Amino acid sequence: MSQIFSQSKIYRNINLFNVTEISEEQAHELFCRSRWGGFESVVCPFCGTVGRHYYKKHRRQWRCKGCHSIFSVTTETPLADRKLPFKKILVAMFLFVAAPKSESANKVHSMLGVTLRTIYILFGKLREALWEQRDTRPLAGIVHIDGGHFCGKPRRPRKRKGITSLAVNSRLRNRKASIVPPQRGVAIEPWNAIKLKNRRVVLVLRQMSSLPHAGASKTRIVIVKAETAANVLSAIRANVAPHTTIMTDDSQAYTRLGIWFDHHTVRHSAEYATYDGVNQNQAESYMARLRRAEYGVFHGMRRQYFALYAYEMAWREDIRQKSLQEKFTELLKTVMRCGLSKTFRGYNQGHRLQREHDGLPLTLD
Repeated sequence: MSQIFSQSKIYRNINLFNVTEISEEQAHELFCRSRWGGFESVVCPFCGTVGRHYYKKHRRQWRCKGCHSIFSVTTETPLADRKLPFKKILVAMFLFVAAPKSESANKVHSMLGVTLRTIYILFGKLREALWEQRDTRPLAGIVHIDGGHFCGKPRRPRKRKGITSLAVNSRLRNRKASIVPPQRGVAIEPWNAIKLKNRRVVLVLRQMSSLPHAGASKTRIVIVKAETAANVLSAIRANVAPHTTIMTDDSQAYTRLGIWFDHHTVRHSAEYATYDGVNQNQAESYMARLRRAEYGVFHGMRRQYFALYAYEMAWREDIRQKSLQEKFTELLKTVMRCGLSKTFRGYNQGHRLQREHDGLPLTLD
């Protein structure tokens, strides 16, 4: 029987002991190599001067030869003005990449001996860096598309009224009648009607790999308020190249895709895949990972930062065939290439997003 890659020896080419055994100075050197490649070509983040600047070893800072500004390896990055030691940041980043369905800040903060908010903000900055550095080139080839409903969870009433939770949840989730037949007398309570306004749909688009039996290679996500034609058609046309082969379910939201693409559908009320191979299993694979993270790791999601969590799962899907060392190195380099955090900088001082995170320029209140 074939072995799952995440259980192989090749995958485990780095472990937690390798990270915890290094010194603080070695951790600092790792950050420097990830950002500049070493100490010979340090780049001033303010004026761009490259070279061996004046190094203050006891403070781990440089003074630029050009503009005489003082900077460190985390200046003008999401980790700017950090308080955590470099070693603890590396340990938190390793725990983040080693988890198959993300990691809970509520679990990690006690392991590192810091506050919950400290790890929550750090993990939030990691997710934001992944989002900011994501690939936005249009998908092509064969693309699997599906929509999943998240946030806005219904709350059961105090008394049982003969209405099953499945029926109420299906009504709130706007499930297709062909999959869950509607029941008479099912009404949405006022409190659940309010919760329903917080419901969001993650539209996932996954490009199939050109290699046989390799699954999907690229993943895109778009957050919409409802899985309707008005919302999904514009999102798909913006992220998929024309004349691409698209596979979806039989939802009416995707009916008009045949105008621009080679569109194939599978009727899930009857089958999971057609005899000629039409399916959307790669999109369902992403939904399974995000759903398990919602239920088993975070125990709920909120719409304001939902896009960051949704894209984190897309990133995990795309790097699932990489070793822990490759994942760890890629995350560290991604963070060091990114600028100041737009979402979590000043979080402890009360700065919050004025609107949901949707990829557009962010504003803080």
